[in-house]
Amino acid sequence: MKILFIYHNINTKNIRHLPLGLSILSGILKEHGHEVKLLYIQEAISDGALLGYVGEYDPGVIGFSTGTLQWPETVRLARTIKSVFKAPVVCGGPHPTFMPEEVISEPSVDMLCIGEGEYAMLDIVHRLETGGDMASIPNVWVKNQEGRVFRNGVRDLVENLDSLPFPDRSILPYQDIINESKTEPVFITSRGCPYNCTFCSNSAIKKIYKGKGRYVRQRTPENVIAEIGFLKSRYAFETLNFYDEAFGFNREWNRRFCEIYEKEFSMPFGAFIRAETVDRESFRIMKRAGLALIYLGVESGNEEIRRKVMNRKVSNETIINTCRDAQAEGIQVWTFNIVGVPGETVSTIQETMALNRIINPHFASVSIYQPFPGTAMYDECVANHYIEKDYKTNLYEDSVLNLKTIQHHELLEGFRQFQELSNQMKEAHEKRGDRIFLVDL
Repeated sequence: MKILFIYHNINTKNIRHLPLGLSILSGILKEHGHEVKLLYIQEAISDGALLGYVGEYDPGVIGFSTGTLQWPETVRLARTIKSVFKAPVVCGGPHPTFMPEEVISEPSVDMLCIGEGEYAMLDIVHRLETGGDMASIPNVWVKNQEGRVFRNGVRDLVENLDSLPFPDRSILPYQDIINESKTEPVFITSRGCPYNCTFCSNSAIKKIYKGKGRYVRQRTPENVIAEIGFLKSRYAFETLNFYDEAFGFNREWNRRFCEIYEKEFSMPFGAFIRAETVDRESFRIMKRAGLALIYLGVESGNEEIRRKVMNRKVSNETIINTCRDAQAEGIQVWTFNIVGVPGETVSTIQETMALNRIINPHFASVSIYQPFPGTAMYDECVANHYIEKDYKTNLYEDSVLNLKTIQHHELLEGFRQFQELSNQMKEAHEKRGDRIFLVDL
């Protein structure tokens, strides 16, 4: 069967990149003999161009990957397609996972997938081909022609991640993507997160999959190394990034991976880490293998907000010491920060800025908090009637919340000041000849 995936990246301020989830779906579908294309929409597309693309390819099923911020555009595109074509439309990703009733009630959506989609999508395609029962596919909600919705529970989590195919990067002109983006290629070595931050969807996914297997899973170091080697034999690149939730949290795994990587490759890499999971020795091992940059979540400089509001039980002292350990080993630091969470004040924004001044990262990313369905903080915002505006398509424009602890104009001014501080720190590093080279700024 011919499958068309549609991924739109309009007004997100994200550069063109490989959607890893869809690329893994493509890999497993192709492994079973199906044909897959990806329509990647970086800028607004006309109805005529969209319909022309779909008509020329003539897919048997159309799949969208969508988050909450992208959902309105997904609806627009799906309605346009369904006004002409009869191919079933299936939606997967965070928004269908956490807001399935909203998604399945959309007339242009025939099916949705909750959670992990590899084997669910494979089942959908197989049953469409064979005329099998569409109403009983685990992870899938489906509407019949009369509008009745069949709501199925989830299947067990994929236990052996090594059993999955490598992401199919050929669904995009991937060498062009690498050439355009210093961030690519991106690898993910695990699934799940051992932590339960209230602003993150991991805790909600854990609830969905309760009793369905071990949530935190890792590929073997050998499997990851094989993927890097596979990619290196096909594309030209000199750096790479790991986008795991907490790379290196398993020290035995980390030591083994670094040992093999150091023997096989000489490419610098970046990785997302948690401050409480690594120490100076870990950084020394990782630096020797090629670690050049860590992405570290500070989130807030106010420990009470971080602990009580965000459920991040890590102290400022630990964050500072971790960053200093990394910097002492010659590893660059990029911090992630959020302003505008419940309880935020003008003072707490200043505390977060002050903590970043102490850390002195090469870059400090700051975003405005938007509550995503499925998270505990979203539930708090709903319960307290904080949400009063429509969602934006990115995290850098405006807040959708009306907080009692800070005026709207104060929040936006604090965000602006934080951005200015970030630019000042970046420029100071660059004047010393110390420029981040693993990411796009």
